Amino acid sequence: HWYKNHLSDYQTDKEQKKWCSEHIKLVDKSTGAVTEKPLYVCKAENIGSDMSIDDKAIGHDGFTILSNNETGKIALMVESCKAEYVEQALKHFGTDLNKIQHISMDMSATYALVFNHLVPKAAQIVDKFHVMKYVYQTVCDVRSKTVKSLQSQLSKGKKRTPQDKQLLLQIEQLRRVSHAVTQSKDKWSKETEEIMNPLFKTNNELKMAYEISQKFKQWYNYQNRLTPIEQLVKNLENWYEEAVVLDEFKSVVKMIRKHQSQIINFFKNGMTNAKAERLNGKIERFVSANYGLKDKDFFLYRTANYFS
Repeated sequence: HWYKNHLSDYQTDKEQKKWCSEHIKLVDKSTGAVTEKPLYVCKAENIGSDMSIDDKAIGHDGFTILSNNETGKIALMVESCKAEYVEQALKHFGTDLNKIQHISMDMSATYALVFNHLVPKAAQIVDKFHVMKYVYQTVCDVRSKTVKSLQSQLSKGKKRTPQDKQLLLQIEQLRRVSHAVTQSKDKWSKETEEIMNPLFKTNNELKMAYEISQKFKQWYNYQNRLTPIEQLVKNLENWYEEAVVLDEFKSVVKMIRKHQSQIINFFKNGMTNAKAERLNGKIERFVSANYGLKDKDFFLYRTANYFS
């Protein structure tokens, strides 16, 4: 109460219309109804050459946050993830948008569409960690399929046979290595190696899935930035041919093909969404420290002040 009404400038900024002074308006073509949304942060001075855009759930609402990859400061925060709202919000920056040379994002078609319209010259970079997460999830899917296959081989009765005990041991080991299959071998402990090597011998499909993911990880290494683009593309095409051998990887190959140019843009400067994700984490801790969103508007006011 004291911080909101006396110690901070919240009430003064509201009276002087300094807080949420800018809005976006959209008209529903069918009904003519006007929807208005405030811009909680809209600071052109925080626009730089390297920017990241990401969505963030604050409470039950989805927000789009544009942040500077060098300073970590928020340039734009609007309560919407829809392309038309985000595009209209970004238009408030005018020619300052031309400062953006690289924009890092997830694989959302929304943000790609918006920046194609507003800043077509900016190089769009699909975040490496989102892509790797998708690849590793496929390896985990193969592991889960292997577990189900072993479970189906168990005898139906209550009494366990020696074969059942062996199957149950494999199932337990497969459950324990859910994290190990998303790591490179040099990060495995000696104990993990002792579990993984026998599992790979008895589960060829899991071994193949793991090796395919590691080959892609090696291709995605930033140290390959000195490799000519033509060679990078050729190496990626070779990986496609190897990956489609497993049905689970067919959708991964399709996804990577769709975003191939934005993925390869990573090698230009090694830019990722790491700072944007870190900012999301800070906001989440801020929510926890304030025991939730009892006063949403005041919370967003404080967020705007602290992070922009």
